[in-house]
Amino acid sequence: MFPKVKLLVIALFLCSLTLAGCGKQPVSVLPTNLKKIAIPTFSNGTVHYGIEDKLTRKVTDEFLRDGRLEVTDAKKADALLSGNIVYYTLEPVSYDAQGVIEQYKLYIGVDITFKDQTINSVLWTENNIHEDFTYYVTAKAGQLVLSENDAQEQVTDLLARDIVRRTIVGWW
Repeated sequence: MFPKVKLLVIALFLCSLTLAGCGKQPVSVLPTNLKKIAIPTFSNGTVHYGIEDKLTRKVTDEFLRDGRLEVTDAKKADALLSGNIVYYTLEPVSYDAQGVIEQYKLYIGVDITFKDQTINSVLWTENNIHEDFTYYVTAKAGQLVLSENDAQEQVTDLLARDIVRRTIVGWW
């Protein structure tokens, strides 16, 4: 019986060591000279007015939450993050027996450029960073009914996290 208890203790110890590294934050790839970032309002290449303000606000909030770069205006910033919303697609996903749309999927794509203003050099450009969100517009089997605006909130939250992650750690 004792060897089984010893084996169990060793297994639990090894599992705890494995899990101990799971909460670590990825290492930053930011150049050490970059301390402040400016995020001008993204441009909007779609017909969906206002989405550029919503996404810019979400990206700014995400940088503030992250805390590794101070958000400031372009004159004081070491870095500049600019974006262009290149597509906004809302498409039906499912219909009921009468042909009424039950579910939509919203896709939003954005091109992003990150520039070091201290040396006037583009550090990276990423085209077509995109996210999507599927939602119900009619009550069905206990599903939460959402609006297009609710879906915009979800997608812009996801995009903001992706953009900050790409900027800080180099991937999303």
